[in-house]
Amino acid sequence: MKRGEELEVLLSEIVQGQLIAGTLSKPRSKDTPYHKVSVRPLKLGERVVCQLTYHYPHKVIHENLPFQETSRRIDELLKGVFRQGHFFTVLADWQVLVSKRGVLKVLRRTPSRTEQDLDLKHNRSKQHILQEGTPYPFLVELGVMNSVGKVLAKRYHKFRQLNRYLEVIEDCLPHLQHNQGRPLQIVDFGSGKAYLTFALYHYLVEHLKLNVRIIGLDLKEDVVDFCNKTAARLNFEHLQFHHQDIKDFHAQGQIDVVVSLHACDVATDYALAQAVKWGAKVILAVPCCQHEVLRQLDQRPNPVLLEHGILKERVAALITDAARAKLLETEGYTVQVMEFIDLEHTPKNLLIRAFLEAQNRGVNARKEYFQFKEFWGIAPTLERLLAEDS
Repeated sequence: MKRGEELEVLLSEIVQGQLIAGTLSKPRSKDTPYHKVSVRPLKLGERVVCQLTYHYPHKVIHENLPFQETSRRIDELLKGVFRQGHFFTVLADWQVLVSKRGVLKVLRRTPSRTEQDLDLKHNRSKQHILQEGTPYPFLVELGVMNSVGKVLAKRYHKFRQLNRYLEVIEDCLPHLQHNQGRPLQIVDFGSGKAYLTFALYHYLVEHLKLNVRIIGLDLKEDVVDFCNKTAARLNFEHLQFHHQDIKDFHAQGQIDVVVSLHACDVATDYALAQAVKWGAKVILAVPCCQHEVLRQLDQRPNPVLLEHGILKERVAALITDAARAKLLETEGYTVQVMEFIDLEHTPKNLLIRAFLEAQNRGVNARKEYFQFKEFWGIAPTLERLLAEDS
């Protein structure tokens, strides 16, 4: 069966009302105002339609369409807007990949969902990966939940953060499916008390039953000791923590995912450079305390923007992260800068998420980066580290 014919089979299943859920992602253009469109059946009065939800940076917009029009709309979005689609129907799981030249690759797999998974309610509650009321041993150990699954009031913000983090991880899974039978290897730089590291292990190993090895690094020996003892109590046998600096860590074998959450100042740059050197398929970084560029900024070209300390600090942080994102693009990564958790919980809320794309040569990104660097008069550590490894 040709790829075009396979797509027609998928679209016909949607027309026949067999769709359970779907997501279109990875916009082809940076100018696309929404970054994702999710699709699900919805009952409105006596009729069933499909609801398309367009996810913008700070809002969502819903569009309700009959199944026939939904099929046409998905076809348009795949052929002109997005490079990836995942669909679950009663008959099959579908993945659609679109190359930069517009060539479609359609993968059909055994269905993982059934008609019982259909939820046609208009106001359904959001199903988080971690459910309140379910006692998870790692959350009990870390003091987020009590023994009956109630989230402690003072830890509720952490519970929300963990769910948001796992949603980010869930979106990364299509990039991590081809491991040729070897374990998926993850390194977490600056893991700290490791709430997120334990959640990641639980989700990938306990929940999804994947073959995964995770190593967490931190500079505080007592914290590393606490995390190793906690992992042992939980029987998380493939989760280890090392008392080691990012710069001194040497990996064994291929590293697939690099995580760096709240590594201070240029420690983020060392983590990103190491990830690029390893050829990590996925990079997740939440930068923190960006002081380097702040010291480099010359106030004269931008006196109004930079004359106030608090504004200069925020501008420096944005410039730093913009440079990091563009430098990753020069190394062949597709990069998204997104909100991690709500501002009410922490000001450090930007997440840099990068996926290695073999066909992305980064030529235009290199030109854009050096124009950006020259305009602001900066010399970021990440640029130097990547040049040393090239």
